[in-house]
This record gives sequence, structure tokens and C-alpha cells, in this order.
Amino acid sequence: MSLAVSARIAPSRRLRTALLLFALAQLCAAFAVGILLPERVAGAPFCAAFFLLTALCSLRGWAGATKTHRIDVSGTGAMHLTVQQEMGADALASTGTAVTLLPATLIWPSLLLLHLADADGTRHVLPVLRDSLAPAEYRALRVAIGTLSRCHERTAPTTEIL
Repeated sequence: MSLAVSARIAPSRRLRTALLLFALAQLCAAFAVGILLPERVAGAPFCAAFFLLTALCSLRGWAGATKTHRIDVSGTGAMHLTVQQEMGADALASTGTAVTLLPATLIWPSLLLLHLADADGTRHVLPVLRDSLAPAEYRALRVAIGTLSRCHERTAPTTEIL
């Protein structure tokens, strides 16, 4: 079986930087509300706790966005997803999981938000930004995903912005 597109998706530096900056902004807001100005904010302890919880969730996303993925789309439309667990590993695992494209997939010029499901019913959400791939690979993957989303009958359409 020849592959129509094979793309190795590295973690996006822009997404990781944005998550870190957002977490730092939430920590600063928690400090300002909880320590500096508690008398000027109604419910300051609850607001500070909310900001801290948001910062922790953002830091968890920042720390967890280190996996490299590989998507293989065959000429017949079959998709395989392989996840590399460690950034330092040289080669990806040779076996991938067969996945199907779900209707919630977003196709934008600068972002592909892939909603995938495997045979077990596990859903995977994979953000693919332009800095995750080489420009030629990003274009090829975008075209392949757009073609797959138009070929299959779906209950809800895939959102595509050209």
C-alpha cells in the first residue's frame, strides 16, 4: 500500500509558548488578587483560587505537549496514527493505530484541529500548527485531510476555511 501523505508532527513551539505565557499571566493575576488587592475585589480568595487552578491546568497542557505524532494517510483514505512517547527517541514505533476522521475536525489555513477515533472508540484531538511541519508537508496533509472530509458521508460537516 503506497502512502499518499506521511507526516511527522512535532510539538508546536508557538502553542507551547502561548500556554506558558497564559499560565504566567494567570499566576500574576492570582498574586494580584490574592495578595496585593484583596480588599478591592469581592470574593478575592475564590478569584485567586480560580486563577491558580487555571494556571495549573495551563502548565499541565504545556508540560504534556511534548509527544511527536506521525500520521499516515494512504491513497485509499485509510489513516494511521503513531505516537512517540519521548522527544529524544530517534525512531517512531513501526506500528500505528488505525483511526477515522471525526466530523468535528477543523481545517483552517494556519491550523488543523484533527478529531480522530480509533477502533476502541478512543478519541484523539491533535492540533497541527504550521510550525509543527515543513511547509510542503503541511500543505500536503491539509489537502489530504480536506479530501478525506469531503469524501466520506458525515452527519455533521467538517468545518473548512480556505
